Amino acid sequence: MRSQVAELTTSKMPGETESQYTAFLLFCEVGSVSKLIQAWQQICRNPVGELSVIFGSKLGNLPSERTIERWSVKYQWVERADRKLAEDLEGLKKKTTQIRQKRAYLITEAFWSKLQSLRKQMQAGESTTVQEVRILWEMMRIEWGESISKQEVIQGINENEQIPLSPEEIELSKKISELEIEFNRKRYEKDNAA
Repeated sequence: MRSQVAELTTSKMPGETESQYTAFLLFCEVGSVSKLIQAWQQICRNPVGELSVIFGSKLGNLPSERTIERWSVKYQWVERADRKLAEDLEGLKKKTTQIRQKRAYLITEAFWSKLQSLRKQMQAGESTTVQEVRILWEMMRIEWGESISKQEVIQGINENEQIPLSPEEIELSKKISELEIEFNRKRYEKDNAA
């Protein structure tokens, strides 16, 4: 046995052949040794399809199941697959953040450009309204996912703050509802009497 254990990495491990590494990548795609063997057989039988294009030229002939299981243990496929998944998720998070930042930048640029054109329009003596600027501002805020009113946007309900009404609060709530009904009834009668 080796006295030193190779550092776990998602790239090609020391001593790992191209075929073994490609098998590891296919393992990451399908999730188990048995599914890996099925996919490998499919690639050998039908060299057309997404998996064949990606893995076909590098896999070679299908070794025995026992050999694949030895590779899996020797090169720690399960642990590496977990690490690869974590790396892929981190990469997706970074990409998503970049997309959001770029979108916010483009929205801000469009807002600024439109504001500048409204300023030029005003300098040329043409009329512009506060309503136009307000609509533009609201569109930008909505695109950013922010509130356009004076109220703060609340994400979700805090279950810890949800408590049942006390009997006194229930009674007051009923009275308020009755008063609202009475007020609306009187207003309706007044509007229809005229």
